[in-house]
Amino acid sequence: MNDPQNQPIDIEDQRAWLIDHKNATKMSWTELAKRIGRSAGTLSQFGSTNGYAGDEQTIAEQVYRYQQQLFSQAAFEVTAPPLPGFFAGPTANDIITILTYAQRGRMTVIATGAGMGKTKTIEHYQASISNVWKATMRPSSAGIMNMQLSVLAALGKSDAVGTPAKLSTMIMEKVDRSGGLLVLDEAQHLSEKSLEEIRSWHDETGVGIALSGNISVLSRLEGGTRKANFAQLFSRVGMRIVRAQPLQGDADALCDAWNIGDDGILQAIREISQKPGALRGATMTLELAHMIAASEGQAVNAGHVRDCWAQLSTRQIAA
Repeated sequence: MNDPQNQPIDIEDQRAWLIDHKNATKMSWTELAKRIGRSAGTLSQFGSTNGYAGDEQTIAEQVYRYQQQLFSQAAFEVTAPPLPGFFAGPTANDIITILTYAQRGRMTVIATGAGMGKTKTIEHYQASISNVWKATMRPSSAGIMNMQLSVLAALGKSDAVGTPAKLSTMIMEKVDRSGGLLVLDEAQHLSEKSLEEIRSWHDETGVGIALSGNISVLSRLEGGTRKANFAQLFSRVGMRIVRAQPLQGDADALCDAWNIGDDGILQAIREISQKPGALRGATMTLELAHMIAASEGQAVNAGHVRDCWAQLSTRQIAA
């Protein structure tokens, strides 16, 4: 990659490349503007036969940077292996059992450590079964109205407005007698009042509810000084899974998804899966190990895996 300020950038070359790229990708000027960092109007003028009346050299440099970004990503794709999609280890199978039970009109809790694939499992279930809605909670979703808006967006009503009471009515009308399942992912962010509001939907409509998140989801419900506050909610939880770390079978299923039969790699992945980041960290390790092995013209081996984990473990694996 080259710094465009350290070499001459031909304006006409960049104009021609941008026009060809737009035609090939069928992207609009608005879409390109988000990627290049200039307004759609400026880019459309730059890409016209009349040109742009302002500083075309600066625009050409920005187009050049975008061009280099695409080239570097294309080169990366040559060595990066395709990542496996959903794979069914014992933890994923247990989560599917919980979700299936919840869709019978029950409340359930899924509480796992970070990087154990609960969200991918939920999305797999959602893609396979009708009337499953997943709403992802964030710290900003803690309050009742923000939580309701997130749920309504998951229900296909992203433009909903109204008071909290009206929003809950809209939600209940959508899920009532639907035989559906509402999954609140990252539920550790929800406030006590939001959790009680969700419980009321279940009580009034019989919709299945699954609260999914980290271990603190369950600890808030059944322990500590706030236990009494959640008594009504906790008494309705019919099934739960609490698992802080992957099982050995989860690591083995990950290796099967990667078509790995080498015993040395399998043992390394079993060990890495018990570290912070769990299966996510193991997946990142395998991806990097395959890229390094490919660059060396070798098949990936346990040494590659352990070396790559040593690199990745020097920084925190994102939760």
